[in-house]
Amino acid sequence: MHNVLHRVPALWEFHKVHHSTVEMDWLSNWRFHWIEIVVYQTVLYLPATLLGFSPAATFGCAVISTTLGHFAHANLRWHVGPLRYFINSPEMHVWHHVHPECGPQNRNFGISLSLWDWIFRTAYLPDRDPERLGTT
Repeated sequence: MHNVLHRVPALWEFHKVHHSTVEMDWLSNWRFHWIEIVVYQTVLYLPATLLGFSPAATFGCAVISTTLGHFAHANLRWHVGPLRYFINSPEMHVWHHVHPECGPQNRNFGISLSLWDWIFRTAYLPDRDPERLGTT
């Protein structure tokens, strides 16, 4: 779903609010347009509810996902070693927010898991920090 927010122009108009941050910290995870959260949460959690998952299980997934999102957006220099191929980390996700003039775009879409980025070849993890973040 996150990938779609970048590739569908109408959705990008909402999602780029999240990418406007110029300094990464865990609060960056809370920067979003309210329309984006309505669309995103509906697509993620309505099917789970319709498939019979309990509200408690769905809420538990939301809490875990939000916590992992805070971690990915944290201003930490933690290296997660071989786990980088499975879970998202601040050192990887910061490159998802790199300014267009300072690095490749449309990389590192994983919110909780980086596994999908490695599988679909959208992973990008150089041995340096980005020079600049944000969309402008």
